[in-house]
Formats: sequence, C-alpha cells, structure tokens
Amino acid sequence: MRNAKKLLCVVLVLLVALSAASCSITKQYAYQKDDVELPIGVYIFYLQQAYSEAQSYAQQSDKYDSETGKYDGKKSFLKMEITDSDDNTAVAEDWIKDKAKEYTLNAIAIATEFNKLGATIDELGPNDMYSSINIYSIYNSQTGQLDSSLDQKLSDVAKNYEKYGIGFDSWLFCSSSVNLMKEAAFQKEYAADGPSPVSNDDISKYFTENYYNYTTISAPLYTSEAKADNSGETENKAMSDKEVKKYEDAFKGYVKDVKNGKSMDEVVKTYNKKFDAEASATPSVVKIEKDTKDELSKAVLALKEGEVTYKIIGDDATTRMIYLIYRQPIKDKVSEYLDGDSKQSSLLHELKDDDFEDLLKGLIEDEDIKISSACNSYKPSMFEEKEKKTTTN
Repeated sequence: MRNAKKLLCVVLVLLVALSAASCSITKQYAYQKDDVELPIGVYIFYLQQAYSEAQSYAQQSDKYDSETGKYDGKKSFLKMEITDSDDNTAVAEDWIKDKAKEYTLNAIAIATEFNKLGATIDELGPNDMYSSINIYSIYNSQTGQLDSSLDQKLSDVAKNYEKYGIGFDSWLFCSSSVNLMKEAAFQKEYAADGPSPVSNDDISKYFTENYYNYTTISAPLYTSEAKADNSGETENKAMSDKEVKKYEDAFKGYVKDVKNGKSMDEVVKTYNKKFDAEASATPSVVKIEKDTKDELSKAVLALKEGEVTYKIIGDDATTRMIYLIYRQPIKDKVSEYLDGDSKQSSLLHELKDDDFEDLLKGLIEDEDIKISSACNSYKPSMFEEKEKKTTTN
C-alpha cells in the first residue's frame, strides 16, 4: 500500500510534466507537430544520450586505449568511425546527430498519438506503470523503493543536466513520461473501445498457437570434482558409459510411468530416492519459435500434447544432461494468463508491438513535423566540455 501511494505521487508529478512538455506552447521548441511541441531541452537530452552510446561504441574499437583514454591517439572520438549494435558504420559525430533526431522524432510521434487517442496515464495499471517508468529515474533497484526525495532528484538534475540546457521538465519527459505515454497510447489503441480493438479471444488464440506447456525432470550426466592441483576449483568429469546407461534405463522407465498415469511429482520422488538426489519437476509455459535452435525446445516441439519422452542434451560428455519431458495441453493455462493483468498485457505487446511501431513510423514520416533551426545550435562536442552555460527548458 505504501509503494502504491508513492507511485500515485510520482504519477501526479509526471502528469504535471506532461502538461508542460507535450501540450503547451513553448518559447523555444525543438520539434512541433499538430498541437504538440517538444522543448529544445528534449532534443539536447537525446543528443547527450546518443553521445554516450556513441562513446561506448568507440571504446569497443581497437583504436581505443583504455590506459590513456584516447582514441587513435586523440582525446576526442567524434571524428572516428564507429560501428553500432546493428552493424551500421558512421563517423561518430554524424551518428550522434542522426540518432538524436531519431529519438526526438519517435518522442513526438508518441506524444501526438497519446493526444490524438485521448489517452491518460492514470488509466494504466500498476504493472504497466512499473514497467514503463525508467528505473534509473524514479525507481531505486537497490532498495526496491520508489524515489521519494524529489528535492534531491531536482538537485541531481540541476547538477548533471541543466548546464547543457536540459530543464527538469525535459529530463522527466525523456526519462520517464514518454515511456508512460507510449504505454497508455498502446493500451488505448488496442482496448475494446479503441481504434484497433484486440479481444480476449484474439489473445487466447495467439497464446495457444505460440506458447507451450511442459514439465521436465533433469539430471546431469557428469560429476563435479575438485581439481587435482588443490586450487579449490572444480571441474566436470564425464560419467562412464555404464553410469549413463543406468540413467537412461531409469528415464525410459519414467516415460512408461507417466504414460500409465503417474504424475511428474510422483516420478521425481522415485528418481530422487533411486539416485539420492534432490531434483524437482519443473513446469514451464514459454513461447517457442518454430525455427528454434535450442535442443530442449526442439524436443518439446516434436511432442504432441499428452506425450512424454526422454532426451540427452549437451555439447559434450562433460556438460550433458538427461531430461524427462512431458508436454501438456496449453489450453490448461489460458485462464491463468488471461486473468493476470501483467501476463495479458505482455501477450498483447507480443501480438501488437510491431503494428504499433509501424503506426508511430507513419507519424514520423509525415511531412508536417517542423524541426526548429535551434537544434543546429547544439553539437555533440558540447558534451566534451566541462561546463556549458545556457538557458534551460
């Protein structure tokens, strides 16, 4: 209850920020579309975010010397070529500006759709709020508490962001509010009364066609022994063929036991007694792609509902495991997943995330987005300077 109350307080702060950042007319805007204007501080925030990402890529290059902190002998990395996680190569300075533009366009598309749908953040459930709020901004992962010290947060923002021209409203919009707006717009778009309604039957159909319900019992076909060098470390030793056969024979018997009506819990008790083990039957409900490379997942796909088998899986004799695999009806889990808000929301995202991203891309491609020339006044090199005095937005 205490956390819920704190969350409501945070949402009130976010709503105030939204009214200032996404609906009002600002003196100096970065991007504008319809009735949405993003202040210049939003663009600067994304420019700084892109700068940090580019710096990380530059430090992964073989031209970076971690001892001197230099890039190919130079203090700045902005003129060197970097390769990002999508294998795109560009001069760092150009990559940063392009990425900042991409982030800002995405933000104004989200804010535009949020306004168009009449979505509100307070309609989101707690699970959606928690998943959408940037944990580094508002949620303390170490204490498990929401940050209740707004004064301290304001001080941190002033210290770390305002010197570049990023005001509190812009910081809060980029770090948290835009994520909440996106989630609220997404939920509104696909609600029963939304423009593109998704029914429980649609989600149920998706779930039963893509998810698998199965239970496993597993055992290692190797032993962990202390190394002979007395280092205190252990290493895996492969079991002999005779020992492996002992496990295979036992698991063949367990297959018959399950076919004859024994539960997996009953079977694991038999296994634990025979091998003096402490294993447990592990139930799983997971999405499995048809082209999966995972050996256990492929074994599940090969089974029909109600079938059971055993399989030895592992790259070599020192990592092999033997599995008893029992595939059960996925329909048995439908009510559990559709009755749980967080699980149902997760399924809706899997079903519609790509469509929603396409919708946002369509808004980004509109020619009526105005980009202020003020953005050209801010360069990636500003973040290499110790201080930058400027007005805040």
